[in-house]
Amino acid sequence: MNRLPVIRKWAHHDAITASSNFGMFSRSRIRLQQEAQKCLKIAVIGPPNVGKSLLTNKLVKAGVAAVSSQMDTTQKNQTAVITEGLSQLVFVDSPGTVGIRHARQIVRRPDSRILSDPEHAIEQADHILVVHDATISTDYILHRVLHMLHRYRQIPSSLILNKIDQVTQRSDLLALTRVLCNGVVDGKPITVKRQSGGQLAKLCSKILKTSPTMPLHSIEERAQDEQWQEKYKVLLQKPTHKCSWNETKQLFANIKGWSNFQAVFFVSALTGEGINTVRDFLLRLALRREHIFKQEILTTKKPVMICQDAIRAEFLNRIPSYIAYDLKVNVTEWVMEGEVLQIVAEIECKKDRIARIVVGEHGLTVAAVAKEVNESLQNLLAQQLFLRILVKVNGKLFDLLRYNVERNRGKESLRL
Repeated sequence: MNRLPVIRKWAHHDAITASSNFGMFSRSRIRLQQEAQKCLKIAVIGPPNVGKSLLTNKLVKAGVAAVSSQMDTTQKNQTAVITEGLSQLVFVDSPGTVGIRHARQIVRRPDSRILSDPEHAIEQADHILVVHDATISTDYILHRVLHMLHRYRQIPSSLILNKIDQVTQRSDLLALTRVLCNGVVDGKPITVKRQSGGQLAKLCSKILKTSPTMPLHSIEERAQDEQWQEKYKVLLQKPTHKCSWNETKQLFANIKGWSNFQAVFFVSALTGEGINTVRDFLLRLALRREHIFKQEILTTKKPVMICQDAIRAEFLNRIPSYIAYDLKVNVTEWVMEGEVLQIVAEIECKKDRIARIVVGEHGLTVAAVAKEVNESLQNLLAQQLFLRILVKVNGKLFDLLRYNVERNRGKESLRL
């Protein structure tokens, strides 16, 4: 397979050296610039389908993560980067926190990545973003998320209430915030007065506070009995994916929120509302150290993998999820012809009837997927391209016309 030609956004340049041709840049100028650099590593965690990937895309201003309307689109950690001036934010978008039964029955892949990657994202993080769907009726933080927050209480965290564009009564967000934060943000009680004009930004600014101090033990922990405390100590020694779903559910059955959130944000990853506020907050938290990635890098994910995941995500929007999760997508061609990048992707199906669903009536489904992915990749890579998707069954190209003819013949023979 040919590699993607060097494109400005994806170029992996050599390290800056004194001999590099940078005109005005001297050794001392480069050294001072490196010393002034700041960087922050952020883990993005939360239940499935709360909008973590779309949020990550908006924060880095690029569609590097595959997004669909179905849960479990993200099945392993993926890194996204944005560099503004001397500050760099490195986001790790993680899979939704699920149990092994879900991994077996829904995703049909009970491997360790989808189960363990959320915690792996936290292990290297300077800050944790916990994403919560503001539209759902549950007024508690998922027990799997709570377990990780308690295990890594030394890492500062913030709460993101997403999908506020779908909330009709935004005043209800304050009540939800009180529950999810146990009435405390940044170690201080939440006291928000009604603001004139009802602007969400004013509400957010009242709740958002910054302080490095965090209590060693939260209020909800101290309120539990000795038996619970013993169980708590035992389970906190185990990684979250090593605990059963019922263990963490029972442990946090009477705990709804987390008292150590440093800040709370109300956003819509879909419309972009509130995104700049989150990004600016994280940039202010950036630590004085050299950047991890070159300024032009957007993600560590290879373009071919971005293409494959984008195809699968688009099929999740259009066909039954149990079929989309099982699709084997492979990019078989990635070549430049003149100014156009030609991409061929093959989808392997086990049976003709599955292939018919993937292709769609008159081939409309696969054509729509190719069109959407083509546009998103062009925007991301800043490169004119053309994507073709071939559907195969047992290694042979699926012929929809032949399949329909044979199926109709079968129906006619049954009538006779």
